[in-house]
Amino acid sequence: MGGVLVDVHREEAVRQFEAIGVTDADRLIDSCHHSGIFLDIESGAIDAETFCRLLCEHVGKNLPREAIEHAWKSIISRPEAYKLDCLLELRKNYQLFLLSNNNPILMDWARTPDFSPDGHPITFYFDKLYISYEMKCVKPGRAIFEAMVRDSGICPAESLYIEDSLHNLQTAAEFGFQTCLVKNGEDWRNQIAAILQRD
Repeated sequence: MGGVLVDVHREEAVRQFEAIGVTDADRLIDSCHHSGIFLDIESGAIDAETFCRLLCEHVGKNLPREAIEHAWKSIISRPEAYKLDCLLELRKNYQLFLLSNNNPILMDWARTPDFSPDGHPITFYFDKLYISYEMKCVKPGRAIFEAMVRDSGICPAESLYIEDSLHNLQTAAEFGFQTCLVKNGEDWRNQIAAILQRD
């Protein structure tokens, strides 16, 4: 999701978390692979309530849930309509799956009509979502790819995996996926169309 469908704003998230007292936010927050309790919530080791409690303990003060959610949401922006329209066009001929390292705070928002300019939740654009905290494993580990392939029944050699992280892309390639590396914020439509036309 992040870096492909929605733009990632790591520096803004660091600023927002620092503003509420997380002085080591720059160490904990990464565009692709968080650490500490930020990784724990994405891996499903802890739930949202536990994350909020541990974050309060980490900073040594009570933080309003709204402030924590606001800081988390600052790491991404709402997807641009042209990308969502492209997904709908692709779904006419292909199955689309989302494999994302993510957390329940962001996904609770993404699963609401507030996700898109047209008032559709993220589930409107994909056949199925595979989310790290729900699967109890994270990219670039092999387990999350194994679980997705097994559950979806897809053939990696006949599938295109689109990713903004080279580490995650390398694991996908090991499974036999055709791969496409895109940059955060990039318009990848022509790049994807060229690959699909070629293959």
